[in-house]
Formats: sequence, C-alpha cells, structure tokens
Amino acid sequence: MVVVSRMIEIVEREYGITDGLRLVLRNVNGHIRMKGYDGNTIKMRAEKKWGLLAPEPKIKVKKEGNFLKIEATHKKTFGISLGGSSVNFDIFVPKTVEVEEVDSVNGKISISDVVGVLKIGSVNGSIELENVEVSKVGNVNGPIKAVLRAVRNDVKISTVNGSVKVSLPRNTDATILAGTINGTVSAEGFEGIALTGKFGPKSLSAQLGSGKYSVNLSTVNGNIEIKLI
Repeated sequence: MVVVSRMIEIVEREYGITDGLRLVLRNVNGHIRMKGYDGNTIKMRAEKKWGLLAPEPKIKVKKEGNFLKIEATHKKTFGISLGGSSVNFDIFVPKTVEVEEVDSVNGKISISDVVGVLKIGSVNGSIELENVEVSKVGNVNGPIKAVLRAVRNDVKISTVNGSVKVSLPRNTDATILAGTINGTVSAEGFEGIALTGKFGPKSLSAQLGSGKYSVNLSTVNGNIEIKLI
C-alpha cells in the first residue's frame, strides 16, 4: 500500500476596487465558487493542495488597467509526480464589480449574485449559475445549469457531453434557439408563447417579446430543459 502525503496551504487576500474594475479568474485543477455581496473589496480564499514530489501551485494576481486578474498556475513536471496539485477558489465579489471571465480546466464552477459575467468556460466539470447575467458559457465534459435574472445581450450556452438546464424571466425579450443531437428538448412555462419553428423532440425555437436578443442553447450528448419563471 502506497500512502501519498499532501501539503495544504490556505491563502486569504482582499483587494480594493476602483470604478470600472473588472475581474478575471482562471484555474486549472480545483473548484471555483464565486458569490456577489454588498461590500467594497474582492475577498479571495484559496486552498492550495499538492502531493509528494508534485510542485506547489502558484497564485498570480495582476492589475492591468481596469482588470484584476487572478490565475492559478501549475509547473510542468517531467517524471514522477505523486498526488498532483490543485487550487480551490472561494471568491466574494462586490455587486458593483463586473466579472469579465471565469475559466477552469478541471473542477466545478458555481457563480451566484454577481454582475455581468461575460464569459465562463470549463473543460471537465459542472457549471452552476444562479441569479446572474451572462454572454457566453461553454463546457466540454459536464452539465450546465443556469438561472438568469435578465437577458440584456446575446447569450450562448453550450456543452458537448452533458445536459443544459436554463431558467429565464418570462419578460425576456429574445429569440430562443435550442438543439441537441443525442437527447431531447423540453420546455416549461411557455403557455401563450408563439413557437416560431419546429418544437421537439430535439429542437425548439420561440420568440419572447420582440425577439431583440438571441439565446442559443446546445449540447451534443444530453438533454436541454428550458423554463420561463
């Protein structure tokens, strides 16, 4: 039996905000939990883990113009690396700060109550969004669940392997296009809404209001559920 020891370090930081500040967060291995709050600093708690002979992950923080960029980096190793390395982020963001981008390779992303999340991307892991506005959400292996508080721009939400579940305000002014290859599309709360094209079992198109914006939902392997709230 081989016992792999692991090192753990907790890093806690606070960053002041300025008018027009935008946040960018990038991770490789580990979860990202982000929540908006009524405060005036960005609060970061990062749990770093690394195993025997594995390099310690680093957290780089850089201010570039109106952007605050936080990034976890992992040094490449050649040879034996036991235990791997990861960084779990818990971030509290003032509701006056727009989140420009959140990216991860391996790990769950969950975001709630923040302003202006323009781009969210993952490769392996689920994405859960609650009470947010988004522009582009992309995944490869994992489901996406999004409860949008408003749609004020074009929205694209897609994954390859996983389901897509999206809830929209009933007063959304957008054209909805949804499609899956290996799965089904279902809709709830569309009573009285004109369907502009084919509905089911693998696609849906509908216009809400004047159809000012577009909401595109897609997956290859998985179901799509759309709900008006």
